[in-house]
Amino acid sequence: MIRVNLLPRAARTTGERDWRSLAGGAAAGLIILIMLFMWWGASRQAGSLRKEITSMQAELKQLEIVAKQVDQFKKEKKLLEERLKVIQRLLASQSVPVHLLQALSEQLTDELWLTSVSKAGTRLTIRGYSFTDFGIANFMTRLSGTAPLLQNVELVVSEQAEVQKTTIKKFEIVCRIMG
Repeated sequence: MIRVNLLPRAARTTGERDWRSLAGGAAAGLIILIMLFMWWGASRQAGSLRKEITSMQAELKQLEIVAKQVDQFKKEKKLLEERLKVIQRLLASQSVPVHLLQALSEQLTDELWLTSVSKAGTRLTIRGYSFTDFGIANFMTRLSGTAPLLQNVELVVSEQAEVQKTTIKKFEIVCRIMG
């Protein structure tokens, strides 16, 4: 069978033209291949970033829990420090009355007895009876000798009183407690 080409010469395909279309197709294929490679790389990077975000969120949740525990421990520490200060203050204030009563009992003489001892802040009021004014003066002198604990010993009242038909001296002494 014979072939007859009825197309004009200009419309006939030549080898040069086939090469151009082949080069254009190869270039388009190469561009598509590069774009697919870039899409694959971007999707891979996006996947790794998603995994990193998920792990960071999990770590953030753990750190929030730890931060809450740290805050709770700080609150407990502050509370315990306050309690410790109260205990230390109580222990310090507990020793003063013991030392004070010991000092008073050491300074008492046979001719003197106390009816009340009251404390208001750093002020100590001592009330009692004595057979003589000399006994009161001796007691005040002895109280002044306990200088670190008691200071500014002053006689407020000294008056004559009668107890069971015996004339005695009623007194009130005020001093300042140090400690």
